[in-house]
Amino acid sequence: MEEMNINKKRILQAGHELFDSRGYKSVTVKDLADKLGMSKKTIYQYFSSKEEIATAVVEESMLRLNQATDVAEYSSSDPLSVIKAIFNNLRDESMRFGPLFLNDIEKYLPELSYKYKVFKSGKREHIKNILKEAQEAGIVKDVPIDLTTEILGVCLKAIVKSDEVYKHGYSREDVINLFLNIFCNGIADSENSKA
Repeated sequence: MEEMNINKKRILQAGHELFDSRGYKSVTVKDLADKLGMSKKTIYQYFSSKEEIATAVVEESMLRLNQATDVAEYSSSDPLSVIKAIFNNLRDESMRFGPLFLNDIEKYLPELSYKYKVFKSGKREHIKNILKEAQEAGIVKDVPIDLTTEILGVCLKAIVKSDEVYKHGYSREDVINLFLNIFCNGIADSENSKA
């Protein structure tokens, strides 16, 4: 049983790495088998298709993000700290999926893409509620929360999906960190927060 879990995790990790670097369409089960040094038959003992592997990779990411969000909320009562922690977790998970993979699942796995979009929409709604609470507590400036949340989502999506922002030699992590820093400092009410 333990070997089964180890192999499954290895397959998911390899799938993630290959999907991230080459997209969904360009990766085959044979590519996964070659990377792992195992047969395609072994992979098919754990997953029935490449689509099932991609689905498991995305679902694993959604689970991690939910767990990280829960930890962030339980570890701090300061809404801005919670927001920053959630943004950092969003950054980490956003970086797990390269633009090729995200574009490919939109094109070739519309059901998975829809499921991921619904999940992200739920996270966006959650962030909106936290921002409203922070605004009511005087920690966040008096800005339109709906628009602020929408701008955040659009910008993060553009950063993750675009190769243009990386042409200056900065890593995806550097770019997202800078954006989140600008965003959090921009919405913080400097008189009432420590942003």
